[in-house]
Amino acid sequence: MLLASIVTSLCLAPAAAQNSSPSPPPPALPPQPSPPAQAKALPSAADVRLAEAIVFFYVRNDPAAVPEIFAALKNSETIARTGLSRATLAGFFSMLFLQNRARVEGWIGAGGAYPPDSKSVLTFALWQSGNTDLIASLFHEEPGFLRDKPGNLYTLAPSRPVEMDLKWGAFFATGNPGFLATLVDALDPRRPLTGNNQLDKSIRINAAQGLANNLRQHEVLERYLLQRAGEASGPYKQVLDALLASRSVAFKPGPDRDGDFSGSIAMLKLPDKPAADGGASEATALTGAMPQARRGDTIGVSVLFSGMGLQKDLSADVSYDIKVTGPDGTIDPRSTQEGVTALKEKVAGRFNLVDSRSTLSIHFEPDDKPGPYRIDVLLKDNVGGRKVTLTRSIELLDK
Repeated sequence: MLLASIVTSLCLAPAAAQNSSPSPPPPALPPQPSPPAQAKALPSAADVRLAEAIVFFYVRNDPAAVPEIFAALKNSETIARTGLSRATLAGFFSMLFLQNRARVEGWIGAGGAYPPDSKSVLTFALWQSGNTDLIASLFHEEPGFLRDKPGNLYTLAPSRPVEMDLKWGAFFATGNPGFLATLVDALDPRRPLTGNNQLDKSIRINAAQGLANNLRQHEVLERYLLQRAGEASGPYKQVLDALLASRSVAFKPGPDRDGDFSGSIAMLKLPDKPAADGGASEATALTGAMPQARRGDTIGVSVLFSGMGLQKDLSADVSYDIKVTGPDGTIDPRSTQEGVTALKEKVAGRFNLVDSRSTLSIHFEPDDKPGPYRIDVLLKDNVGGRKVTLTRSIELLDK
């Protein structure tokens, strides 16, 4: 047996958004195009990757990743398939443009290459970020809202969902939870909002839903809510505590765990030969308590985990030791590896399920003994100081 490592809907406009909170004039609300028709096609893997590149942009804050986002925006159906509203995208690009003024013109390129929905997002973001001059030079247009002065996105108190989406987009670009402060404020039942009871109820519900849906995915948001809950009192504190508790209810760690840190072993039967068309062949997932293999098979072993600790800068460091014990109880020295890197990089949230960055392959040779082979993994969270022992077996058939 040989063990090898294969390391492998936009309708308003507040102002030039900032990371501080001055006292701005009220935001202007110019009209924008009506929302696009909902796309019927299901999102592809590329659509999901694009959405993740935007939603988690702040984690790495890598300008080199931006051109791919602009290339995708030139597809007329891309915006709808990501599941992100035009307002969310507008908030995202507004902050991206504000923080990277020297790169904006090169990123956008020829304005005529963008479909109407993408163009409306980009022109809005240019105006919002104080790059109004580029609207005429790149898109050869002068929208009527250019006469209005943008408000301040950081301090905007949302009165409808589209305004909340703008603030979420700004958060995705910056990772600054201060953009969400007014959403958190809205959860205080004692705080007056608009004076309209029905509208206030809607604002509070939408704010709570948005925060709950994003809490698990964004560690910086959870830290911010913990801070705010520690400062709150009375009914407001109860609301924030309940919101934080909802994350714990939604998170279901595996049976093998140490605190929040949990993991499992996944096995795949790797293809014997390349696909006929030259592309990558599909691997087959091996399920059940005791999957089976034959001599000549190559089995991919991957470790899945979640709940690891994160440094202040969101860096994770997870590794594992692995060994395989044969039917006769002996450990093949070729199967023993220690300190295999599973994850060593920044991540947005510690409760997102992670597939280890390394996949180990077990190849069963003609002279390997039939019977059960036990895979033992010691999974280590090097930031949180936690360890989990994982075990799974596979039976080699005598055929």
